[in-house]
Amino acid sequence: MHYNSLMNFQSWWHYRRARFFLFFNRRDQAISALQDVLAAEPSHLVASNSLGFHYGEKGEYELAAAQFEAVLRVQPGDANTQFNLGYIRQKQARHEEAIALFESAVNASPALDRAWFGLGMSQVALDHREAAVKSFERAAKLQPMNPHALYELGMQHHALGQPDKLAEVIDKLKQFDPKATAQLIQATQSMRT
Repeated sequence: MHYNSLMNFQSWWHYRRARFFLFFNRRDQAISALQDVLAAEPSHLVASNSLGFHYGEKGEYELAAAQFEAVLRVQPGDANTQFNLGYIRQKQARHEEAIALFESAVNASPALDRAWFGLGMSQVALDHREAAVKSFERAAKLQPMNPHALYELGMQHHALGQPDKLAEVIDKLKQFDPKATAQLIQATQSMRT
């Protein structure tokens, strides 16, 4: 009992240190503190997720993936962690794996708009444009003022030769984001020439 209490205190202490370092934007020290948390308590899922996130931000994708996979071994249906690992696989251009993870995430949590968006981006990378349209439509329905989802939706309508649907997207987008609207118009016009 005493050993477990000591380990819990150590993991708590290291986790507080990590949060302190993050508050002062000292990322490398925060990563070190999160590693200390996991040394004291390997099953600390919050620390694993946090460490995976920070590794991902540094571009250390395999280290990030290992942390998210560790969480998924304990909580296999966790939609946020499935999304996080899907994002890492997407960054590694492992789009088929990313699609499977994003699909698991949206099955577990259908309102997770960022997973629908990620799904669409990997579908585009594999040239599955019709499927991407459905994913971007779902992301835009969940977050109607998401300019990124609408921009990508418009790009797919353009690529599929659907000018009327592209015009609908442009009309929606111009209601709240003139800059994204101009970028979409410019991108689709330059693709025609």
